[in-house]
Amino acid sequence: MAYSPQRRKEDRGTGRLWAFFSRFFIVIGIATTISTALIVATISRAASYQPPALPDTIVLTYTFKKDLAEVAGKPSFSQPLLRPVTTLHEITDALHAAAKDPRVKGFLAKLEDPALSLAQIQELRHAVKAFRASGKFTWIYADSYGATSSGLGGYYLAAAFDQIWLQPVGAVSIGGISAEVPFFKGLFDKVGVTAEFAHQGRYKSAPESLTQTGMSAPTRENMSGLIGDLSRQIKEGIALDRNFTPQDVSGLLARAVFVDKEALSEKLVDKIGYVDEMVDEARTILRGAKMKAPDEGDPGGDNHFVELTGYSFLADEATSAHGVAGFVTNLMRRSAPPGTYRDKAKIALIYGAGDIMPFARAGTTYALGLSGNVMAADKIKAAFEEAMDDEDVAAVVFRIDSPGGAPAAAETIRHAMARMQKKGRPVIVSMGSYATSGGYWISSTADKIVAQPGTITGSIGVFGGKMEFSRLADKLGIEVEAISEDPHARMWSSTKPFSKAEFAKFDHLLARVYDAFLERVAEGRGIDSKDISKVAEGRVFTGAQAEKIGLVDALGGLDVAIALAKTEAKMDVNVNVPVVRFPPRKSAFEMFLSLALEGSGASAPSYQLTAADMAVLLKDGLEVRNSQILRLPDVDIIH
Repeated sequence: MAYSPQRRKEDRGTGRLWAFFSRFFIVIGIATTISTALIVATISRAASYQPPALPDTIVLTYTFKKDLAEVAGKPSFSQPLLRPVTTLHEITDALHAAAKDPRVKGFLAKLEDPALSLAQIQELRHAVKAFRASGKFTWIYADSYGATSSGLGGYYLAAAFDQIWLQPVGAVSIGGISAEVPFFKGLFDKVGVTAEFAHQGRYKSAPESLTQTGMSAPTRENMSGLIGDLSRQIKEGIALDRNFTPQDVSGLLARAVFVDKEALSEKLVDKIGYVDEMVDEARTILRGAKMKAPDEGDPGGDNHFVELTGYSFLADEATSAHGVAGFVTNLMRRSAPPGTYRDKAKIALIYGAGDIMPFARAGTTYALGLSGNVMAADKIKAAFEEAMDDEDVAAVVFRIDSPGGAPAAAETIRHAMARMQKKGRPVIVSMGSYATSGGYWISSTADKIVAQPGTITGSIGVFGGKMEFSRLADKLGIEVEAISEDPHARMWSSTKPFSKAEFAKFDHLLARVYDAFLERVAEGRGIDSKDISKVAEGRVFTGAQAEKIGLVDALGGLDVAIALAKTEAKMDVNVNVPVVRFPPRKSAFEMFLSLALEGSGASAPSYQLTAADMAVLLKDGLEVRNSQILRLPDVDIIH
């Protein structure tokens, strides 16, 4: 008789089903237990939450080693979610707050060749000097100030500190300031590409990089005046800070590079030493002053050295509520300090940075100009409308950092500003590194305009056009066939040139945009139409030059603009009034939710195309269709 094995009970259908559910519920039980424990721990932490404490004796530290953005953008690979970019005003606001904090005794900075504009350097210098004026020491260190590259910008920042340190074998390279403009017509002629551009304003030189082989006389005149004034500002600033005359500084720049001992003998630096030696000397000062903090041990210990952005965060946390409310506030990071005024108790701060475009498009963004960011008109308009709906907003400070963009988008933003003003709430523009062309179109409507002396502004003019590749296509053996019923259907095609009639129509369109630009400036700035050409024609100015001719009202940074906003809103300048961002800056938690819901992803690519990138246009066949562009020339200002 054959043997027939019996199936085990647990191998039968019901047994397997029972085993599955048993394991399933065991896993669910374990997960529930862990989740409950985490929730209990979170609630317990929230209930007992209190902001971390700062020591009673503080020396702030910061390393200038990368760009300082005007406004934090969306997370990306270069700007991870949990390591957001540091903004310029986070640094200056922290220094202004620390100047009033009796616990803070000094500021140690290290310079690692950051890429800062002259206007940004001037805003940082102002904050450092305000910190010094409160009686606190400020020291800065660098391995070299330039060495094999121009270090004048870094040294200009360093001059605002009361003590400049240089590493042994380091150098101070301060050869001067210059401007470089690349010209690509020769390359285009060789490969068979034609740049078909028109402009309104004889100084509107942006298309020259594509259409000529060198500077025109008006461009050379404009750039010479611009560089001359920027150079003057730097020389006068260094002279005042280091007890030189401007002629002394000119002489030093003429000799260019100084090695360590030469820089010391010329009084360009105060100490030759290493960064750890600078820190040790600061410890000695703390001990010598007997600045002992309760329960903190040695006043010269490392726990007294607090990184600047960390200090700002912890100082803000100390003012927030304790317990659950404080925990949630910490998580969301959207609270504003209480104000003194009961009615219209705050000033709205709106940021607009980047190329001016109608909309913020998801995914890949192609932009011609100096900025990789986009100032989306729909977003800025929404921010103004949100501020307008808030009855507590007494005035608006609009921070603009833009080389220009599309006229229609600029007009949308300008109209949003005008609506706010009609509600009886003044709008003050604070210019960043640039506020040119479309950036000035927007600014012209403001009640007051504030700029740094080194801000680049003006450029009241228009240009536009297209790149045309038909000759290149012929050389490569590419045949293009087109079917259309109307004579101008291919007017903007990159595979055929403008006809004479099309170019005339396009030039007429630019002339109309230019006339509208002049009308906006004349109305906003109160300039007689007979005198408008003196400040227009596409001419670019420094902030200091612009103030003299009436395009700017005051020189300074965001703090000056806020003070003017209080004055225009008939507030006491000396009273603390909350400055609230519209829309509020998102916390890391909110950014995570935004990325998850919007699906844009941290890996969404973003491209910046300038004249220097035209080779990419040739290779990939990308088509540029910005038919009306108000923008600053592609100019590298080296300092």
